[in-house]
Amino acid sequence: MDSVKHEKLKTDGNARSQRTVTVRAEDRDQFALTFRPLPYRELKRRFWHMAPGLLALVLQIVPHRDPISPTLQWTIIGCCVVIAGRILLGFSQIQRQCEGTGIASVSGYALSVLMTIMLFPQHLELGLSVLSILAFGDGSATLFGLALRGPRLPWNAGKSWTGLIAFVAVGCLMTSWIYWGEANGVEAVNPAVSFGLALALTAPAVLLAGLAESVRSKINDNVRVGIAAALTLVLLHSLRPSW
Repeated sequence: MDSVKHEKLKTDGNARSQRTVTVRAEDRDQFALTFRPLPYRELKRRFWHMAPGLLALVLQIVPHRDPISPTLQWTIIGCCVVIAGRILLGFSQIQRQCEGTGIASVSGYALSVLMTIMLFPQHLELGLSVLSILAFGDGSATLFGLALRGPRLPWNAGKSWTGLIAFVAVGCLMTSWIYWGEANGVEAVNPAVSFGLALALTAPAVLLAGLAESVRSKINDNVRVGIAAALTLVLLHSLRPSW
């Protein structure tokens, strides 16, 4: 009888030790950067999230006046509608588990860009900067966050420092470049902007948008990022020197 009890205690002890080792391993994984290849579905989702940013790059080399003409406005609207329609029609191919129809995600993305462009046609750099933050900042956050994992954010264990840092780093680089390029277009009527000033005007918007993306919320992250980016950019742009 005593030997049976001894064996049972030994077995229970080994099981507890095994669970302890497993927990410790999980804790280490939580803080370690470990590369994990993304599945094809997620790679395809990243492509459609970041691809609209190409529109901002194309407009860097297409001459246009300030404010932009109705023709260009309708061209931009048409491009957004076509891209949004394509994504919604094939959303089941990039849909995540327990995710909705994608309407909130797609409309939040498109409308935040279009509304900024339509409200400020004389400052296309604002709308393109919102587009850049969504496409390249938010897109990079998910790409690097899922691929590299790393330490979790203290306010949201579902997000990582890797993703937030990627959002800010890539977002700042791309957005400041796009803002600078658009503000210094050949036919721009406003005073030229240095790259340093462009960075100063866009970096806070990128940071706030990144924080908005990282918090827990029932509101779709594209809506949160788009609103935070647009409001901050408009506010900072109003402080831009007129000389």
